[in-house]
Order: sequence, then C-alpha cells, then structure tokens
Amino acid sequence: MTQTTEMKKTKEKSEMKKMMMKKRMLIVGGTGGTGSWFARYFRGHGFDVSLWGPSGRVEVAERLGVRYAGDLLAEVANSDVVLLSVPIKETARVIEEVAPKMRPESLLMDVTSLKAEPMRAMLRWAPEGVEILGTHPMFGPTIPTIRGQTVILVPAAGRCSAWLSPMKEIFREGGARVEVLGAEEHDRIMAVVQALTHFAYISIGSTLESLDFDVAHSRRFMSPVYEIMIDFVGRILAQSPELYASIQENPEAERVREAYIKECKRLAKLADDGNSAGFMDAMRSAADHFEGGDEALARSDRLISLWIDHREKGRRG
Repeated sequence: MTQTTEMKKTKEKSEMKKMMMKKRMLIVGGTGGTGSWFARYFRGHGFDVSLWGPSGRVEVAERLGVRYAGDLLAEVANSDVVLLSVPIKETARVIEEVAPKMRPESLLMDVTSLKAEPMRAMLRWAPEGVEILGTHPMFGPTIPTIRGQTVILVPAAGRCSAWLSPMKEIFREGGARVEVLGAEEHDRIMAVVQALTHFAYISIGSTLESLDFDVAHSRRFMSPVYEIMIDFVGRILAQSPELYASIQENPEAERVREAYIKECKRLAKLADDGNSAGFMDAMRSAADHFEGGDEALARSDRLISLWIDHREKGRRG
C-alpha cells in the first residue's frame, strides 16, 4: 500500500468519525443484555444513545450512562439510527410499529440471527430514503470486547449507500471481522453454523441427562480435549433457551437437522452391526470432504495447550 493510499484511507476514516459524532441512536430493546452491550459499544464510538424497552427499566439506561426514551415513537422520529434488539418472534411486529415513523437519511438496523424475514419487513415498512442494514453479531452479550469476533452485515440493495462504510469501520475499529452477505445466503449458512452446531451440543447435553451421567464427577477422568468439548456443551446450555429455540426456527434449519439425524442413524447402525470397516469408511469420507484437517489439528492443539496452562496455573494459585 502506497503512502498516498494510506493517507487517503486515514482521511476517510477521520471524516467518517466526524460524521458519526453525536449522531442520535435509539436501541429498541436496549434494556436487555444484547441491547445494553450495543449501547455501551456505540456510546464509546461517539453516538448519543437512548434506550427503550417494554419493561420501562430506566435504571438500565442510568447505569449505562445513556438516555431512556419515554416516548418511543417520538424518539424514533428524532433518531439518526434505530437499532432493533428484540426477540426474533417480535422483530417483524416491532419493525411495523417503528419503521414508518423514521425520517429520510436515517438508518434502520436489526441484530437478530435470522435475516430474510426481518429484511423483508424493513423493506416493506421503512419509508423511502431510510437506509436498511441487517446486522448479525456472531457473539453474545457476555463478551468483554468485540476483538476477534465476527459481525455479518446484510445491506439492502440500493438502500444502504451512506451508512454501510461507516458501520463497517465502527465494528472494525473494535477489532471485529466484518463480512457482507445477502439475506438468503446468510440464513442458509447460519442453518449449519448456528442451528446445527447448537442442536448437536444441546442433544449431547440432553443425552447426558437421559443417562443420568455425573458430569462433575467424570471431569476427574477427562482428557483436556474432552473437557473442552464438555465446556462448550455447558456454555450453550447456560444461555437463553428462548434465543436458542428461536435460532432453530431458521427456515433452512429443518433440512439440516434432518440430514444430521439421518447421518446419526446411519453411523449408529454401522456401529451396532459391528461394521468397523463401514464406520471407518464413513469417517474417512467425511474427513476428505472436511478439508483442512491438519490445520484444524494444529489450531486445536494450541487451544488444548492454552487450556492446560490455564488449568495448571489455577492449581498452583
């Protein structure tokens, strides 16, 4: 990259920062965990943030150092950005309520884990001149920093010209990796990345319960890689059942779950029949399709080493 190009990019970033300074952002559903996280994040990037939540929890706004919006629709009309952080089942209804009150050149965002339906609703109800940017943060509100996390942006075709670049830069400044997708492609990918992986972890947790398996006792006998896996099962089980149930409502997820269950039954039959050759063939075939197995081994070895170091340090402490 030449010095002239670097200077141009630095100037563009500076101009975008000036554009964002003291822009008014309303977070609908901002009294919940995710909404509160974004309130802190955008407040730290110069926005004048206000919150609204159906429970009217003014103390949340006070704790975060932002305003509480007493009159929702009046605040919508006066905001430069309206960010929706509500349950997936409520998103379309809330869009219908608030989007028509937005003014031209403002931005409407959502942070749900599905994109096709919310994007259709935003395009239907937002007036001409209102920009639309579907947003999917691939993390939960417990993370201390966005560094290393992924944020997926879904700009509405022809309706996100002024706000897309600034929003990209705001997330990248925090250290996030930003990816841009179409709504339908997003939902197809998330049916595997989220719905399938969550379904598999939750099914393991349910199996442990059905076996009345003592997880805490078994930790004494676990290898590090097994204990890391069990921790990921516990991580999923410790979070919001409502959120994880809603992720399974992805219209693409049923097909994915059916494929998963079919493969589980196929592998189980091979094992039950004592067909070791068939089981090994199935594993080799899956490995060939997976690709990058050596790299995955190397990365997971590093993770295991870090985990062991952390455990041993805790024992010495």
